[in-house]
Amino acid sequence: METKKTINLLQPTVNKETKRELIRVLDSGWWVYGAKVQEFEKKFAEYVGAKYAVAVNSATSGLDLCLKAADIKGGELITPAFTFVSDAAVGEWNGMDVTFCDINPRTFLIDVNSLVITPETKAIIAVDCHGRLADIDGIRKKFNGLIIEDAAHAMYTPGAGKGDMTVWSFQGVKTMPTGDGGMITTDEELFKKLKPLSWLGIEKYTFDR
Repeated sequence: METKKTINLLQPTVNKETKRELIRVLDSGWWVYGAKVQEFEKKFAEYVGAKYAVAVNSATSGLDLCLKAADIKGGELITPAFTFVSDAAVGEWNGMDVTFCDINPRTFLIDVNSLVITPETKAIIAVDCHGRLADIDGIRKKFNGLIIEDAAHAMYTPGAGKGDMTVWSFQGVKTMPTGDGGMITTDEELFKKLKPLSWLGIEKYTFDR
């Protein structure tokens, strides 16, 4: 008789210290945007070498907020053909025409030579692929508009975070999973626009007020 055995490819692990910290958050009464979230934002920004970080409920939400913070509505969004659907979906949500550019077959990253920039090009979402980093510097030589770096698969990769805004993922299969969630890192000007957008236009977290 044939027997079937499940082999887990991904098995979450949580140590005792993490469990203790989680209980402290639950006991604090601040489950949303409390002190721990602010601490996480600050330490995350420091870790990746960014000036500011804004926590969001998912990297997909983060990508959407990046376009909104830059006041982009309509025009063309370019993103690589090899990526997750979110990079194209956020363009559709903001009334943009999405163009898929070619990738380098060796790295699976945007082939900078294939980029065709037009007056309608308003933003590029450059995707870091499984630890390999998109050529942000090369893209900047051809495009002086908004470059969003999708670093969902680049946590712990030295040098990630060169985009005007960089979006990170903590979804369950990423390299720093928290169950779900995401982070946006950027400069001060864009941070001031992103912060209220992350919480329905409210400029200060309830905890701060």
